[in-house]
Parts: sequence; C-alpha cells; structure tokens
Amino acid sequence: MKTILSISACWFLFVFIHVEAVTDEDFQSLLARLSVLEEKQAILETENKLSQKRIAELEKYKILSDKRVASLERKNALCNRRQDDIIKKLYADKVALQTDKILPDATTTTNEYEKTLSAYDRKIATLVNEYAASPNRSGKDDSYSAAADIAVLQSKQKRFVAGGTVAFSAMKVAHQENVGIDQNIIFEQVLTNDGGGYHQNHGVFIAPQSGVYVFSSSIMCFPNGKEVLAEIVHNGNPVTRMYCQGANAHDQGSQTAVIKMNAGDEAAVRNVYRADDSIWGSLFTSFSGYSIN
Repeated sequence: MKTILSISACWFLFVFIHVEAVTDEDFQSLLARLSVLEEKQAILETENKLSQKRIAELEKYKILSDKRVASLERKNALCNRRQDDIIKKLYADKVALQTDKILPDATTTTNEYEKTLSAYDRKIATLVNEYAASPNRSGKDDSYSAAADIAVLQSKQKRFVAGGTVAFSAMKVAHQENVGIDQNIIFEQVLTNDGGGYHQNHGVFIAPQSGVYVFSSSIMCFPNGKEVLAEIVHNGNPVTRMYCQGANAHDQGSQTAVIKMNAGDEAAVRNVYRADDSIWGSLFTSFSGYSIN
C-alpha cells in the first residue's frame, strides 16, 4: 500500500512539474508576441503622425492654391473687361467716323475714310480673335457681354446715314406674356424702318445720326384685371410713361415724347410695374419714331 501511495505521489509531482513547465513556456511566448505587437503599434503610430502632418501640409497647399486660382480668375476677368472696353471704343470710333466724318471733297473723303475704317477693322478683328482664344478658368461664358456689345456696335456701323430720312414704325403681332420688370417690349412687325435704326429682335431704336426725334407708343393690356405700366426710355432713362388696366375688357395707354439724341443713343419701350405682366398684340400695341431735323 505504501508503495502504491509513493508511486502516485511521484506521478502527481511529475504531472505538476510538466504542466508548470508548459505554462511557463506559453507565457514566455505570449510575452514575446506582445512585445512584437507593441513595436508594430509604435511604428504605426509614428506613420500615423507623419500622415497627419502630410495631410496638414497638403491642406495648407490647397488653401494657397485656391487663393492663387481666385487671384488669377480676378486678373483674367479684369483683362477681359479691359479688352471689352478697347473693342467697344474702337467700334465707337468707327461709328463716329461713319456718321460724322464728311469732308467737302468727296473723292478724298471716300479714300481716306475707307483707309481709316480698314485700319479699325484690322484692330477690332485682332482683338476679337485674341479675346476668343483667351483661357477661361472659371468655366463661365465671359465672352457673352462682349459679344452682345460688339453686335450692337456692328449694327450701328451698318446704319450710316448722311443726312437721310430716319423714321420707323413697328407693331406687336404676338402677345408677349410674363414680361419682367425693365424688360423691353418687342414690336416684331416692322412697317417702316428708313435709316435702319430700329431692331425688332430687341425692340430698340438706335439713332443713326444726331438730331431731335419724336417717339410715340401705344400699349394694350389683357382683359384680366392686371395693370400695365410702361415707359419710353432714352439710354435706359425714363422719359414718359403710359398706363392701362384691363378690368373685364381691354384697355390701352399711349404717350408721345420729343427727345434730342446723339448718334448711337438708344430708345425703347419697357415694362416697369410688375414682374409678370402681359402685353396684347394683334397690331394694337405699337412703337414709332422719326427725326424732325
């Protein structure tokens, strides 16, 4: 019996020692792995700090780049405006030559006149080509305003009248609805346009020569109770107004004005009261004018 107990005690002691040895070995292995993980974590933290620093530097660079782009866009817009002004001035000078430069000697006048206009044409063409080729960083159509101004000035150029008759009369055929405030009323059917001063697509008369002009206009409104207040304007400035209110029936307002104009001045009829007015056509609405010089 003593022998059996002795053997059992030895066996338990052996098992205990073996388990302790295994446990200690695993513990050392875990410590080693933990040390490796701590080293990797330290490396990752260092890389993270470097990345954050790099991101901060990139953000600063982006802010500086945005400021530079904005500055370049402002400079580009300024250059475009200056080029617009130069082009418009050249056209204005050309129009002035066509309307005012009339010398006694017809042969000399024609030759010198054509040479001068040809020089203006070359300058204008060069500037327009440069303008069209200029980069546009904003993505917007910056050439629109210049193109519109150039079209108006070109139309002035084509309307050279040396002391001839200037008279126009235009009617509205189609109804014009949803007319905005300060929007021109369009008189699309032209009855008379001696001197070529009236432009039916825009409802604008541009004086081909200096002088005193008589303008008259009649406006008919819809029978819907809405009021219509329109005005004859000279270079965008009100001269006289007309009023109508179609309360259960059509109504019509008319006005006449005598205006002293320089060559290139503009006259038009525009809506001034509501942002959503309607103008009746069917030849009841009209705009006419003539020079009395």
